[in-house]
Amino acid sequence: MKKAKIGLIGLGAMGRMHYDCWRKSAHGQLVAVSDRNPKMLAGDWAGKSFNIGEQAAQQVDLADVAGHLRAEDLIADPNVDAVDICMPTPMHAPLAMAAMRAGKHVFCEKPMSLSLDDCAAMERTARETGRQLMVGHCLRYWPQYVKAHALLASGEFGRALYAGFHRSSAAPMWSGNDWYMRGAESGGVLDMHIHDVDVALWWFGRPQSMSVTGLAPHGLPLLIDAAWRYDGGPAVHLHGAWDRNGGAFRHAFRLVMEKGTLVHDTAVDAKALTLLRDGQAEPVPLADTSGYQDELDDFAASINAGRASQRLTPADSRLAVEVGLEELRQLGVGG
Repeated sequence: MKKAKIGLIGLGAMGRMHYDCWRKSAHGQLVAVSDRNPKMLAGDWAGKSFNIGEQAAQQVDLADVAGHLRAEDLIADPNVDAVDICMPTPMHAPLAMAAMRAGKHVFCEKPMSLSLDDCAAMERTARETGRQLMVGHCLRYWPQYVKAHALLASGEFGRALYAGFHRSSAAPMWSGNDWYMRGAESGGVLDMHIHDVDVALWWFGRPQSMSVTGLAPHGLPLLIDAAWRYDGGPAVHLHGAWDRNGGAFRHAFRLVMEKGTLVHDTAVDAKALTLLRDGQAEPVPLADTSGYQDELDDFAASINAGRASQRLTPADSRLAVEVGLEELRQLGVGG
């Protein structure tokens, strides 16, 4: 089977997760990595823990992949078909556009950018170069969210009346150079909350209006409570929070429809989706897959097939940024 040759830029928290996925992928082959830390390129990955589950082994054998200290050198590597960017948000646009101009397809972690002008420039570069651009909104591949979307779209349980989304964790003060804790660079908790923004847009479309409260000390958004309103549609509430005092990572949703309610909560069972109806709770069968794996496999399979992913477009990713920035504006952060 043909495999797209992948170059991975950034071996931090998400880069390590992506490394594991590429090593297991049937559609992409990891051929190069880039990181500014020579120890990382040598395979010494001992150290920090993160909020996204298991990480790669502390000592990793990278003998079979090219190592580059500079991202620019990986982008120029003629053996690389596609670049996977797992770097801080301010670097997304310049690296993605440089890669596409060098003839590479691009997978870029979310958010696309915190600048709508940069988002538009990334889309324009993809069109001009004919390269594929995909942004990492992984919940569009997460089994519980995929199944809920399918059941909602089927109409089996009637129309949606309410949807509530929750995403919280300790503040990521482990980030390299502490960049997450600088709101102008990371968007604060929007970096995590944008997952639920994207899901709500996927399920229900753009809201007619919204009201937002929260907490943003010294311009760093730590808590967002957003109420989205749809004319004749469901009530949608989204809660995203980083806590400097600590706490476990949790994400959850509750989708209330006319004839049934779907509930997923990692604090109860990270792998379960439950249907409530007629006073009974029953498990919903799910695909036994990883959202991260499925997302990257779809990107690579799309490259191999010479088509763009059908699950997510750059315009979808730009809209998530636009709506997220409006939430921050209502908190008094940004322009």
